[in-house]
Amino acid sequence: MNRQSLQGCFLIVIFFLILTYPSAAFSREDTAYIAFKRVGVSKHQADTYVVKKDEWLLDIIRKKYDVSKGEAYRLLKLVKRFNPELNDMNAIYPGQKLLFPRKRSSETVGVSHPSSGAPSDEKKEKVILKYVVKKGDSVSNVVYRKFGGSRGEIYRILGLVKRLNPRVRDLNRIYPGQTLFLPRTIREMVRSSFQNKDVTIPEYKILSVVSHIINRMYGEVITEGSYCIPVPPSGEVKIDCSRVPVVEINDGNIILLDLSNRIPADLRRIIESTWENYRVISVQKGEGISSILERVIDATGVYEVKKVNRHEEVGNTPVVKVFVEWLVSKKLQFRGTGDYAFNFVSKSSQLVSLPVKGYAQRNGLEIIEIMDGLGIAADEKIYQSCPVQVLDSGSGMELANSLLEMLGYSPVKGSEINILIGDGLTLSTKADLLLNMEEGRIIITSSSVSDQVMDVLQKRGDRVIFMSEGESRKEIIENIMCAIKVPCLNNDFKFPLSGRNGKESGDISLPALRLGDGEILYLVDYDVDKEICGLLNKEYKVTLVRY
Repeated sequence: MNRQSLQGCFLIVIFFLILTYPSAAFSREDTAYIAFKRVGVSKHQADTYVVKKDEWLLDIIRKKYDVSKGEAYRLLKLVKRFNPELNDMNAIYPGQKLLFPRKRSSETVGVSHPSSGAPSDEKKEKVILKYVVKKGDSVSNVVYRKFGGSRGEIYRILGLVKRLNPRVRDLNRIYPGQTLFLPRTIREMVRSSFQNKDVTIPEYKILSVVSHIINRMYGEVITEGSYCIPVPPSGEVKIDCSRVPVVEINDGNIILLDLSNRIPADLRRIIESTWENYRVISVQKGEGISSILERVIDATGVYEVKKVNRHEEVGNTPVVKVFVEWLVSKKLQFRGTGDYAFNFVSKSSQLVSLPVKGYAQRNGLEIIEIMDGLGIAADEKIYQSCPVQVLDSGSGMELANSLLEMLGYSPVKGSEINILIGDGLTLSTKADLLLNMEEGRIIITSSSVSDQVMDVLQKRGDRVIFMSEGESRKEIIENIMCAIKVPCLNNDFKFPLSGRNGKESGDISLPALRLGDGEILYLVDYDVDKEICGLLNKEYKVTLVRY
């Protein structure tokens, strides 16, 4: 046999080996870390089965998986792995609880998941156009004829068209008469997408961003070791987590994050058609971080993401409004909280300040910002907390005295004020607080004063403040400020946050009494967050006083 014949025989043998052993089909250089192995198990998302009277294990397997007797014997090994406490596979008893791998039901095989990007009926009516493929059509040519644009834009649109047509396995293989979903206009396609063209990050930072998000969903990203996925009845798929990270979500799905797009389509179909709780996210080259995050969040099965582009209110005293682009929350059928927001920013000046971000998180809304070229980012400016002076408010009179002293006055307590003196008759009244000023005296009293006495005092140039028992602290302060002629305004004061993209990022709403013209004081009757207080003092020169 000559050399060429030997080479031909060798190639034929290699071909039949690939057909015989599925693992060889996935052993290219870029997929060598994915392999089929005989008999293995993962206990994630197993079903619990309670043994009934007169049942035996092999019969349960045949009924549960609808397999032949021979296949049932092979599955026994997997069931043994799920139930290591079974010393004798033939000795089971009524009421015993066993674990079985959860196989996708026949009704759901081949049906696209909600996470696959398939449009809802409502969405189809609004933004999606049905296109019937004609002879000679290719998807890229159809997109170019309909939308035009550069090669990069066409590539991006093709990725979105793929998401609208999850049942089309290969966009390069379409046939005349086939129906495709396309956007009615490119504007609607972009609006329905999570993409933000202004923000891109290096590929090597994608995993750190995704991990940060997954941690906020109380999930875990596994990047070490091997992850085994059973494929009954033949064996299992072994994933190298250092190459394909595995995402586990509490009460949710298990996601294989294929960042290099190396998992073959056939293997993906095997995994997703066998197990209802597994999702494979294959990242396309050049795909934006926003699109990746949208697909990952949607694939969790527990969380949903919505584009809101609105100001969210957080806290009560004060109320802070902060602009958020995307809001992530748990679906209604799942209990618990965990809301957080995404913002994509192009420069550091657009970042939400640390005090505002911390205040929002303490009030139930975490804000995550992803910056162009960097990834997860945060404002690094430090604001020192400022001391808040507290007025003595044990009683109305103590509040008045404390306020005047804070303003630099020296009120005299318990002064006797003469009204009439003469012919052996002295008429006087008591001032709880007496303040001597250039324009005259200010008498603050809690005792009622008759109209006649009031006339006498006013003719002398004195001003009398009568403090009734039921008077509020705010009214006491306003009356004193009026008497000493210091401007006092009761309002809800707004302090705008830094602008982003030509719009305000939000504001801090501070209900307060503002005193003075020069050195302005803001009097509040509630505790202000220390970090917000520091921000107001540093950026807006606000001095807070608690009364």
